[in-house]
Amino acid sequence: MLYLLSLIALAAIMAPGLTRLLGARTGWLLMLAPLVAFIWFVQQIPLIAGGGAVMQSLSWIPALGINLSLRLDGLSLLFALLISGIGSLIVLYAGSYLSSHAHLGRFHAYLLVFMLAMLGLVLADDLVAMFVFWELTSIASFLLISFQHDKAVSRRAALQALLITGGGGLALLAGLILLGGATGNWQFSNLSAEQIEGHVLLPAIIALVLLGCFTKSAQVPFHLWLPNAMNAPTPVSAYLHSATMVKAGIYLLARLNPVLGGSVGWGTLLITFGAATAVLGAFLAFRQTDLKRLLAYTTVTVLGQLTMLIGTNTSYGLQAFVLYLVAHSLYKGALFMAVGAIDHATGTRELARLGGLIRFMPLTGAAVALAAFSNAGLPPFFGFIAKEFKYTGLIEMGYIGWAVTLVMILTNALLFAAACLVFLQTFLGKQGDYPRTPHEVGLPMWLGPMLLAIGGFLLGAWNAWPETWLVNNAVQAVARGPVDVHLYLWGGITPALLASLLTVSLGVLFYVMRDKVRLLLDRANAAWNVSGDLLWDRLLKRVFHVAGLLAARFQHGSLRQHLVLLALAVGGLLAVGLLPALPQLLQGSYSPISPLGLAGCLLALAGGVAAAFLPGRLTLLAALGACGLGLALVFISVNAPDVAMTQLMVETLSLIFLALVFRKMPTVPASGARAPWKRRLHASVAILFGLSVTGALLLAVSLPLPGEIAQWYQANSLPGGHGHNVVNVILVDFRAFDTLGEILVVALSALAAASLLGSGRRIGKEHGGEDAFTSPLLRQGLRPLAWLMMAASLLLLWRGHNLPGGGFIGGLVAACGLILLVLTYGHGQIRRVLPVAPVQLIGIGLGCAAGAGILGLIAGSAFLTGLWTFPGGLPLGTPLLFDIGVFLTVFGSALHMIDKLTGVRQ
Repeated sequence: MLYLLSLIALAAIMAPGLTRLLGARTGWLLMLAPLVAFIWFVQQIPLIAGGGAVMQSLSWIPALGINLSLRLDGLSLLFALLISGIGSLIVLYAGSYLSSHAHLGRFHAYLLVFMLAMLGLVLADDLVAMFVFWELTSIASFLLISFQHDKAVSRRAALQALLITGGGGLALLAGLILLGGATGNWQFSNLSAEQIEGHVLLPAIIALVLLGCFTKSAQVPFHLWLPNAMNAPTPVSAYLHSATMVKAGIYLLARLNPVLGGSVGWGTLLITFGAATAVLGAFLAFRQTDLKRLLAYTTVTVLGQLTMLIGTNTSYGLQAFVLYLVAHSLYKGALFMAVGAIDHATGTRELARLGGLIRFMPLTGAAVALAAFSNAGLPPFFGFIAKEFKYTGLIEMGYIGWAVTLVMILTNALLFAAACLVFLQTFLGKQGDYPRTPHEVGLPMWLGPMLLAIGGFLLGAWNAWPETWLVNNAVQAVARGPVDVHLYLWGGITPALLASLLTVSLGVLFYVMRDKVRLLLDRANAAWNVSGDLLWDRLLKRVFHVAGLLAARFQHGSLRQHLVLLALAVGGLLAVGLLPALPQLLQGSYSPISPLGLAGCLLALAGGVAAAFLPGRLTLLAALGACGLGLALVFISVNAPDVAMTQLMVETLSLIFLALVFRKMPTVPASGARAPWKRRLHASVAILFGLSVTGALLLAVSLPLPGEIAQWYQANSLPGGHGHNVVNVILVDFRAFDTLGEILVVALSALAAASLLGSGRRIGKEHGGEDAFTSPLLRQGLRPLAWLMMAASLLLLWRGHNLPGGGFIGGLVAACGLILLVLTYGHGQIRRVLPVAPVQLIGIGLGCAAGAGILGLIAGSAFLTGLWTFPGGLPLGTPLLFDIGVFLTVFGSALHMIDKLTGVRQ
């Protein structure tokens, strides 16, 4: 399963490049990735049908016990088949539908990322991993809905969907954390109702989980975003908002039903909100004249009914849930794609302008007919079986079930009439008033609707196959106990059959009297006079207003006031917290004072005082440099030469960069506080902050270290890392992954800073140095010093595993040496000394560091595991290659910034 996710991720990465090469034909190639996944899932059907499960796990955050655990059971298999199967057809469909769009490759990438997120969501067995994929679906959906970002309606719809589902995601995260903490289990497969039953946190967990699921699955009152998301391109509507993303909330409700379904509140809330959503969606759907919005509101209705069916927790209700889930995905995906084909062929989706299309689009019409019959719940389609079981499941609940059944009859009758509108009014009757002459679409656009529509027919007509191989195990995964699954087309004269006949009769009546029914619904809407979109816009306006008021109070533009408040808050809180520990601080035992350490402290203190009082930028830099030098002396006094050298080199480079920047900046007048009381206030806050931080540090170093990590590193540095320098062994072997992240941050920061440093106009000499180095004697003296520093940097790199040094220190020293040449002889020295550009040096360094880790994977070990060889007894290994990568990355980053800062623009 991990390989399938990796395959889809690779397809997403390659999509833009392949689209530039192949154009609209790329869909045929990219669909192979989800198609391979679909075929693999099909091959697992016999295993899952036999009661088995497929599990894979990859250690993700071992310290927190979080794994990327994947588990394929009956429920996840059903969703995975829908996601990958329909996704294959959507990728092919999108290539043709958006064939002329300039950013088709980007669209393919977004679509495949969403597919990856949905598959990860339904396959994840770990609560935290599932939530990561959950949020990734929201991000990918935002990108897809806003794909046509030049349209204001698309941007608004994308933002609305992101805010609603993202807000619900935060609630879900809290609920999952409470669930994991209350049960002590973070795997879905290990959760049980006994672990949470009667727990004091159960009501909060149910409320938070339902809030997250309801926002994702567009339940009332969070249904607003789904119809508005129809402003996205039709492939997005057909995939995200009918077959997959909106089913994410439904999936999680079903997955947690065995654990949380025993609570009375769970079933009551699901039935109440689900029924309300179904009724509202059906009423709003029948009022629509745009085919996509009509289908969108019917999706809202079905989502409500699916939620309600989970809440019934009856045998037939849960079977109906699984049946309706599959039936809706098939017919709604087909109808959305067909509506896109209609829009593509005629130039309109308005019902008033459509009619008689069967003569121009026979293949698309046939697909719509089959899908609409399943939507209407007519035999022998899968939708008919789902409707029969739905009524039976509701009736099983007694009086409440009968009341809900009557409401559902009215709702389903409206859905029946809507299906008639989609097929009868659009494809039959007299010819419509089309903006352009209709034509049948190409194979990629009618193949998907046809296959999905035929699938709904075949599953219904030969229902023994889905009962045995798909439905049974999915139902068992949702139910709280064993369920006897048995599908049928004809169950005799039953109350459910009578309810179906009444539904069809009312549906025909509503279609025949559609104009009067719409008028009645419009009057009811006018009497209600409540617009969800209007309420949403007003809510956002109020939120922005409150945010503006808060920003006006705190974002006043004064950096000094911000610093004073920050220092006062931190210093005050630390001082209050340190008061109880004051006796311990006074009586604590500390290291003896060394002359070198005392000198360093005094030098740093003098530099700080000078920085507070001396005017001028360069004098300020000199004072800050004294602080850094004093800190380096303190590090030397405590036997930390590696840290001291790093501090000295970083301080030197920082002073050089700041001095060059300040020399090119305009002079600004002093802006210090002039009033005496402000000066006294600032001094008091500074003293309080300094004393509090000092006390916190003294308390921290006086406490014993927990565990024996230092002793472990010292004991294992030589036998495990083949090095005597424990600091360097930790950086390039034991904690190499941390170091890889750090040098990546260094590289990204350098690239970002260089773009700012090189953005202005600078005029100077291309090969000449700065005016301060015009002395020939000074130039001749600095050149050998620079080369000596660069030679010393290589020595530090080589010896760093056993003596003070290493790649990071070596890179800083080499950068200081070459910067001396740049300052002495000019910007052109970088090109003369280096065979490659600094940016390329950064890339080579990161490649070496990552390559050292990949060699461990090739050898069958974990990433960044050290591999060693001993030619002549000399230990050589991948940690040295990693250290070289650190050296080149740091060296290239510093040179790239100085290159941009001293480079000449005319």
